[in-house]
Amino acid sequence: MTDMLTVAETGGRKVVDFDHWSPHYRDHWPEMAAAFHAQGPQVAWTEHYGGSWVVAAYDQVREVLSNPDTFTSVNDLDGTENGGKGQVVPQMPYRLFLGESDPPIHTERRRLESPFFTLKAVDRWRPALERHFLEALNEVIESGSADLVDDVTIPTTARTTLFVVGYDPDAWRAPAAVAHKSGYLTPDHPDYPRGEQEKMRREFRDMLTSRVGEPTTDIIAALANGIVEGRPLTLDEGESMMNALIFGGFDTTVSATCSSLIWFDRHRDEREAVFADPRRLNNAVDELLRLYPPVSHQARTAIRDTELLGQPIAAGERVLAWLAAANRDPTKYPDPDVVDLDRANAPTHFSFSGGPHRCLGSPLAKLEIAHMLKRLYELLPDLAIDHDGVERFPTAGGVAGFVRVPATFTPRERVPVPDPSE
Repeated sequence: MTDMLTVAETGGRKVVDFDHWSPHYRDHWPEMAAAFHAQGPQVAWTEHYGGSWVVAAYDQVREVLSNPDTFTSVNDLDGTENGGKGQVVPQMPYRLFLGESDPPIHTERRRLESPFFTLKAVDRWRPALERHFLEALNEVIESGSADLVDDVTIPTTARTTLFVVGYDPDAWRAPAAVAHKSGYLTPDHPDYPRGEQEKMRREFRDMLTSRVGEPTTDIIAALANGIVEGRPLTLDEGESMMNALIFGGFDTTVSATCSSLIWFDRHRDEREAVFADPRRLNNAVDELLRLYPPVSHQARTAIRDTELLGQPIAAGERVLAWLAAANRDPTKYPDPDVVDLDRANAPTHFSFSGGPHRCLGSPLAKLEIAHMLKRLYELLPDLAIDHDGVERFPTAGGVAGFVRVPATFTPRERVPVPDPSE
């Protein structure tokens, strides 16, 4: 396979050798996306993982994500619903009840969590975010070197996410380790942390059971006491929703933050200009999310015969919405491979998915990314990344994450941490 992605005609349909879990994809997906966009209608069949239609055009990716009446998110593991195979290719053996469901039940479940992720609510989490960030930074600030993954970004994002959920933020190491490993292994891989996940899920169930009847001041209590479609949320539903919140909020935000840090380190002039004008920062975060999305795809299953860009799609066939490639569709983003931190439509990217399943936690994730970038450059203005030492996940099919991002800076005194009671 070359860096390019060649579309061929086979059996009357366009076919492409596309494996989003391969090391080749991790290293060359931008070139593959550009080649796919250049070869006409951007939908083709891949035989990998049981076969699916790869869709890269922005408008058609939006259609797939926004039309659950045709493209279902359901993961019908027991064969009692519509035959959907979920949002991940290959199909996950464990169902995430919020993400892998369609309206109206999806809307009802999402309503239980959404009050915790409004802009007003997210602003309430800012003091905890600052505290967790400073506590992590203080562990390394006197040494003059750090791994920006293990030492700073993971502790900050993991503890903040757990705080919002209602889980002890100081017990972050175990869930972070499980999330880290499951982010780059396919569910059928022999080293996939299934046992560790099952242990965590049992713990989630115990937490939910213990919170029944309590005031809904955090997400665990909201799920434990939640009502959907006139009935209590089941323990299976609540546990799987906790699972998605906790495991989905760690390495994705870490990936986006580290990608931004790496880019800014290589473009110091742009960095200084952006951080001199705070109004530009949020758009800059969106532009870097567009170009370096933590998650490259979401899958759906066609539940009726349809077509995309003239290509017939049969009921039962899987459709892989290639989010990363749609983010670089030249008909939507002129000069799509160029970083333009003032790009007017940067926030329209699919890095948080789209349609009914657009990431509920995206306001918190963007706050975390912008906050960590801003505070790192304020407190460590000479921060420099060792680019030769950067180590990425072995694959990018789950999360385009980082194992290590080593950095150096002038050693400094520890920074006072605000009292949480103030």
